[in-house]
Amino acid sequence: MKTFNYTSTSAIKENITYLILGVALIVFPLVHPFGIRIGAKPILGPVPTTILLIMAGLYMLYTAYRKIRNARALSAQGGVISVDDETVTYPAIRKGQVEKESFPIAEIADLAYAEEDGILTVTLNDGRTIRFDVDFFDSLDQLKEFSTLLQK
Repeated sequence: MKTFNYTSTSAIKENITYLILGVALIVFPLVHPFGIRIGAKPILGPVPTTILLIMAGLYMLYTAYRKIRNARALSAQGGVISVDDETVTYPAIRKGQVEKESFPIAEIADLAYAEEDGILTVTLNDGRTIRFDVDFFDSLDQLKEFSTLLQK
């Protein structure tokens, strides 16, 4: 049986870019409103541009908050993924609570790793998809080792 640590050690540091950009997208248009124009033709005035940028900033802050909350919940429960010969047991976050779930390795229909997002997506024969975030593993090498164990 092989186990993998599935907790984030520095959730805020990993999401600092989202936090900074989210705050900047909210504060900058409020301090210095501007419109969008192409050449001399105005496309959006200052008010709609400010509203759109604030909405984008709030979305980025919410995304960062959700990732930090999930990482802290996993850390508090000691998130560990265990892979034995036939079954994978992993922590899943449901409504802020960490639950242990499992699936048989034989049921895996597809494995896909998106490098730009850093997410390993496991698709099972029954259509369920399980996503494993590289940020919660100790390193990318750990995720790759986990992925190779699933491909057997």
